[in-house]
Amino acid sequence: MSDEREKEVPRLMTIPEIAEYRGLSRQRVHRIVKSDPAFPAPVIEPGTTRMKYPTDKVDEYFDSRVLRPGRRTDLEAKKQAEESDE
Repeated sequence: MSDEREKEVPRLMTIPEIAEYRGLSRQRVHRIVKSDPAFPAPVIEPGTTRMKYPTDKVDEYFDSRVLRPGRRTDLEAKKQAEESDE
């Protein structure tokens, strides 16, 4: 019966565990948690102050997340320099 009970309770992950699981730095995960209101709400277990996040909700968040590539400012500067030389 304990196996059935464990399946019902979602597994919880800390920020360092999320970072390792997703291949991100802890700092990056902290920034996502603080800046994106769509990130799942933390769960605080009795007897601890460490915030943990439900694995299934974290997976849903990252699977639905749209990544936007950064802008290459180094190429823009090079292009402007070439245009000014012409």
